[in-house]
Amino acid sequence: MTDHTTASQHIPTKTGTGLIKKVLAWAIGLVLLTWLLGRTPFEQVWQAFARPTWVIWALTLGGILTSYGLRAARLQIILNLDGHTQAPHRWLGLRTDALRVILMHNAAINLLPMRAGELSFPWLAHRELGMPVARAVACLLWMRVQDVVVLIVLGVVLWPGIPLGLRLAALAGLVMAWRGLGWLSRWWLGRHIDVAQDQKNGRFSRKLSHKFSHLMSRLKQAMLEPEHHHPLAWLATLSNWSLKLAAGACLLSSVSTAPWMTAWAGALGGELAAIVPLQGPAGFGTYEAGVWAGMASQLPPHSEALSHAISAALALHVCFLLCAVLAGALATVLSWANKPASPQGTPHSRHPG
Repeated sequence: MTDHTTASQHIPTKTGTGLIKKVLAWAIGLVLLTWLLGRTPFEQVWQAFARPTWVIWALTLGGILTSYGLRAARLQIILNLDGHTQAPHRWLGLRTDALRVILMHNAAINLLPMRAGELSFPWLAHRELGMPVARAVACLLWMRVQDVVVLIVLGVVLWPGIPLGLRLAALAGLVMAWRGLGWLSRWWLGRHIDVAQDQKNGRFSRKLSHKFSHLMSRLKQAMLEPEHHHPLAWLATLSNWSLKLAAGACLLSSVSTAPWMTAWAGALGGELAAIVPLQGPAGFGTYEAGVWAGMASQLPPHSEALSHAISAALALHVCFLLCAVLAGALATVLSWANKPASPQGTPHSRHPG
């Protein structure tokens, strides 16, 4: 009776905390968007969609859609899908079930605030791929680690204006830090999982100890899973981000008239801003602020190109959002259509949990 009462008392607190975070995220996004639009005449926003030629739009859309395929290829490798289940269908070598998961997950990320769309991945991987939820969570954690690492490396290698010697030194430092953190994290996770599981001395409550142990086991699984370190998974991640940033830079450069590398810095700034947990509705506000900051670091304060940066960022963001929503809707329809032909539960038992 006491345990039930104690547990029930935590529910309103969690709900209230979640509501506060959601309201805060939306408020930050809307305030940022309002402030940025206040610096940009609406005429520029409308002109931003008409300024690029059809070739630029084709390059941008082609890059975005191809990046979806590269993400699906990475998912196939990281989850070793071909080693566990036969592909229901393939399209240009890609498993259609993995592509559906990526498209629906990407739509959820783009639509929901505070990166809440990430929570859809374990459910989608379980429903569409028969993947155990624990394995899917570990996969998601690892993919986000890969994304951050690759974005940092691309920034060090290609950010305009950095001397070559400093780039090489930074790359060497990143390699050493990665290897050191890898060894340290494996040692730390292995040691603290055992401590959390065996801890009965009262320093933590039993509930907190269980949650900590659960989280640490997921992190350890993500670090030690052999497929996660496959070279092709890293290559697919690098190709995905290189293509997406290049496509975004094409549109930003066309709208703002900024040099391509300056636009590339803006595209990278927008992606780095999207990592921040507090995201407004559909990411509006934070993404545009990141693009503007990236371009502002390369342009004079009152340059014409910088004055068009916000309208260019909005055009690119809307392009990303429409592609994500339309592709996700198509994937959802295909998932419903294929459900009778793909009985759930059969592949589930083949995956190691």
